[in-house]
Amino acid sequence: MTTALTPPTDFLAAYAERPGHFDECRAPDGSLRPAWAEFFKHLGPDPAEAIRAAAEACRRAVLEQDVSMNVYAGDESNAHVWPLDPIPLLLDAGDWSRITAGLKQRARLFNVLLNDLYGPQNLLRSGQLPAALAMANPHYLRPCAGLGRPASGDDDAAPFLHTYAADIARAPDGRWWVIEDRLDAPSGLGYSLQNRIITREVLPGVFRRAPVTRLHRFFQHFRASLENLARENAPAAAAPRVVILSPGPANETYYEHAYLARYLGYPLVEGADLATRDGGVFLRTVGGLRRVDVIVRRVDSDFCDPLELQENSLLGVPGLIDAARSRTVVIANLPGGRAFETTALLAFLEPLCRHVLGEPLALPSVATWWCGHDDARAYVLENLHGLVIKPAFPAPGAAPLHYGPALSDDARAALAREIELRPWASCGQERVLLGTTPGLDPAEGRLTAMPFIARIHLAWHDGDYEVMPGGLARCNATGEDTIVSLQTGSVAKDIWVLAPAPAPPEFHSPDAGSVSPRVPASGAGQSYPVNEYSTPSRLADDLFWLGRYLERSGQLARLLARLEPLLRDEIVTLDPSVADDAVRLLCHLQQIPAPPPDTAAEKSAALIRRAAADPAQPGGLSANMARLARNLEAVKSWLPPEAWQIARRLREPRHASGGAAGLRAQLAALDGLLSENLPRNTAWHFLDLGRRIERGAFHAASVLRWLVTEGENARGLHYQALQLRAALDALPAHPAPRAVEQLRDRALYHLSIIRLADITAFAARPSTAVPFWQTLTNLNHDLGNRLTQIYFSHATTANDE
Repeated sequence: MTTALTPPTDFLAAYAERPGHFDECRAPDGSLRPAWAEFFKHLGPDPAEAIRAAAEACRRAVLEQDVSMNVYAGDESNAHVWPLDPIPLLLDAGDWSRITAGLKQRARLFNVLLNDLYGPQNLLRSGQLPAALAMANPHYLRPCAGLGRPASGDDDAAPFLHTYAADIARAPDGRWWVIEDRLDAPSGLGYSLQNRIITREVLPGVFRRAPVTRLHRFFQHFRASLENLARENAPAAAAPRVVILSPGPANETYYEHAYLARYLGYPLVEGADLATRDGGVFLRTVGGLRRVDVIVRRVDSDFCDPLELQENSLLGVPGLIDAARSRTVVIANLPGGRAFETTALLAFLEPLCRHVLGEPLALPSVATWWCGHDDARAYVLENLHGLVIKPAFPAPGAAPLHYGPALSDDARAALAREIELRPWASCGQERVLLGTTPGLDPAEGRLTAMPFIARIHLAWHDGDYEVMPGGLARCNATGEDTIVSLQTGSVAKDIWVLAPAPAPPEFHSPDAGSVSPRVPASGAGQSYPVNEYSTPSRLADDLFWLGRYLERSGQLARLLARLEPLLRDEIVTLDPSVADDAVRLLCHLQQIPAPPPDTAAEKSAALIRRAAADPAQPGGLSANMARLARNLEAVKSWLPPEAWQIARRLREPRHASGGAAGLRAQLAALDGLLSENLPRNTAWHFLDLGRRIERGAFHAASVLRWLVTEGENARGLHYQALQLRAALDALPAHPAPRAVEQLRDRALYHLSIIRLADITAFAARPSTAVPFWQTLTNLNHDLGNRLTQIYFSHATTANDE
């Protein structure tokens, strides 16, 4: 962007930079900076309307694509809509060159520091790094000692720090400063990609004309880097197996874990999906255990191995640290990086950089004083009124952050006493007035100057670090710059890095509405499991129960939707037993006592509706929908994006989607989508098995008068038994051949009982049907239990036979 043309002034008239802050849009003389003048020019003759239209399109895209984040409230987390502002943060080539050079240097420096901390510890021995920064640091993981590698000339060696992120901000004088370094399991890559795809869609004309640097090459190199590292441990002829280890659906950034897994084409796994054997890490699949070569870790270091770290962790893999120590698996990043996320280290980075790399720190940190040193502590105590006081080692129970200018004299005196009592636990930091960038005020619909922090990501590639040409900006829409966090109401932005020349045509990365798995040429893992060896057991288990809850909820929704018209139908006047039968059926399905026979139909219907809406009623529609929603989240990375959209609508209150009738339509759409749009592979057969078993159980337990032996009835018992047997025949037998053969025999027995059923006798004397239904019910339970033992829990294996 070169020519600075002034856009219509009325749109920008109310936009005012904040005194004392560097503004990205306006120069000190009030004129527009060239990049922003070009941006507004490309919006067309009416920039205000173009921005409002983009904001509305952005809102719709976020909702339709179910872009979300989990916000913690106490011990629980709730999904919130992703707060994306359509106006990007613009960075020109000059700024980007300085940022890139500075962050690559920091990534190299931290990689050396972490290798030394968990390796020979030369910097601690020489005093270059104060021992208290490690030994008094609760995030220094002693069991990880030995994971670091001494410096060598091997550029192909796996780095300690594979992925690095930095939160940077613009100081009032225009210089860029690093606010925080993210070394453990940096988040934001997936959200950055999602932001780019949406902003490209809602501002297509501007994006096409602007020389915006594209992101696809970074992600190609990111994936290639992981597969190259995998070959250190995988045989040359074997395709490396890479997995993304997530804490699960309750994590605040689970959406991006699922999104990134689909985009890169790697299985998304949780700790329970992995096991260690003979020093290696293996993925539990329905075909048995399969060796894992690379783990992209998104679980915090402290929780990744309950054997050696947090013993109460349910998120990690027992024995993972030992496997990492044995070099049988590559972990990106290796555990332990959070030890150097301490604020205190910033006070020593400049001399450490000169000592380790032999060069000055190119991108400075915010001025920091660690109170563990006498001179620094004296300075902090003398200047409490103008500094921000932070805990040196943030952790649960650590002292809160204090803003010196906001403290009373008594509070400052109390803080000074606390610092003198435990000096090593506190740091003083200069307060930086964050730079501002234009954003759309969500309340008033006008441009406002928002303080921002930009998160930039780097990843290891070909022996050095590569910077993603973009990132995730967080802005405080209220104008406050003390706290800028998406967890507390800030908004997100895409970052456009403007190249000196027009960008080349973009490789067509899929948009979020049609994102498809990236299948590497090497044949690495794919988001869609294609056979039993690429289908994790937990995924198969979740899909099995997804099928069951989908069918169960659909049956309830269909019957509830029919209840109201039935009660108004004239047939009820002629034969009241019709309504009574329907009420009793729905009470039985929802596991509530049926009302007395003489209860008025409307009163019975109200009872049923209350049970359906009560989440505490185990058999009710609401409780089953909650289970269905949890299963949908658990298999999100495997589902097509259209299913994500339906899942969002299913989370809405039922009255918002037309009650039971609207819910029935949504469930039918999801059922049809899963039936028609998914490949018929091993994973799909488990989903189908869940549906077939649930339909069979529904009929066997509830409807004595429905047809049983009619093979053309797609919801009849005979058809379900046929399809159930066919699905079992498609599953692998080698995990436990004899047990699988017995499972198939039970399915054949199930089919035979249905074929030989005497429907005439059942209709004439219902009591004679009781043993038949009881046998079918027991068989359905038995089939489900045997599936779990063979394919999910691996309680039955070939070794047991």
